[in-house]
Amino acid sequence: MRRRRLLAVAGASAALPGAAARAQRPAPRVGFLMAGDPEPFWTLFRKAMAELGYVEDRTIRYEYRVAYAGRGELPAMAADLVALNVDVIVAVLTPAINAAKTATTKIPIVFNGGVIETGTVTNIARPDGNLTGVSGATSVLAGKSVQLFHEIKPATKALALLLNEPDPFRVPLQREVETVGKAQQIEIVPMMLKGRDELPAAYEEMARRGVDGVLVQPSLPLEMAATLAVRNRLAAVSFRREFALAGGLIALGADQADICRMVASYVDRLLKGAKTAELPVQQATKFELVVNQKTARSLGLTLSPMFLTRADEVIE
Repeated sequence: MRRRRLLAVAGASAALPGAAARAQRPAPRVGFLMAGDPEPFWTLFRKAMAELGYVEDRTIRYEYRVAYAGRGELPAMAADLVALNVDVIVAVLTPAINAAKTATTKIPIVFNGGVIETGTVTNIARPDGNLTGVSGATSVLAGKSVQLFHEIKPATKALALLLNEPDPFRVPLQREVETVGKAQQIEIVPMMLKGRDELPAAYEEMARRGVDGVLVQPSLPLEMAATLAVRNRLAAVSFRREFALAGGLIALGADQADICRMVASYVDRLLKGAKTAELPVQQATKFELVVNQKTARSLGLTLSPMFLTRADEVIE
């Protein structure tokens, strides 16, 4: 009897170190790397992770790094996340995705951006290397935005296109916009910017040239671009909801909350042991059209009731 009791105590003691190790095991760390305005993606992503059961600073920790493309900060930030040995890197928009890809071939990267059109990922069904994620910033949406703009202003002759030079996505974006512009008999006026500091001068140039409107690449500072459009009385189009909220005329893009849920789902699976090759690149399936009716009125534009019924949200 005494011998059985001693064996039981010994067995329990042997189990304690393993239990203690599990209790003290640090929470997984997710690196977040983004090019451009972090909201609403940053908030929506953490919300999606919380819905999967992760509690920030208890069962999950985030390493947050955000910079605008062209300033030379993204590669250093990506290298910093690798040095911290995070478990997964979430990279948003092409410059951040490329910086993360260059920094590591081992840490899994979950992206949101137009990597298929830029050739960053070639095998969609079974991704090569350490990248997978969601393709949402498709250039096709840019072409549809031009069509919408022509519908609102049929007399449009020239449409400026603000491009972010450090962002490789500008190439397929410009190609698609110019193709649709030609079909709609609209002159596309591309303007290459190296950073946010060049935005005010670009709007002054557009005003001098008398363009009918402007389409803004999403990796540029969208709130600033929308504010300048209102100030210069220019009809402006881009691809994220917050652009219209800040005064832009139209925003047509993938539903950011839905994309964040897909990204969070992949992060969760990778943290639980899945491999990137097992997670096919997903395409955004939900899109939203947001129209700023207040801006339309200030520009003297009349939006038809039929057009407004197609909008997912109308800002009065």
